[in-house]
Amino acid sequence: MNKKTIHLIQFIVGIILALTSGVFMFFGILPLPARITIGIVGIGLIATSKFRLLK
Repeated sequence: MNKKTIHLIQFIVGIILALTSGVFMFFGILPLPARITIGIVGIGLIATSKFRLLK
């Protein structure tokens, strides 16, 4: 895999984790610290990926 593909995968996984955390918070599925941790990890993956939507 080249670096561009890896950064895209990291960005997509971050989006999925952040949105999943939001859904968990809405329905109250997991304990609060777990929901917050999943959201922070998702946002961290998005922030550290070098993928940009606009070029």
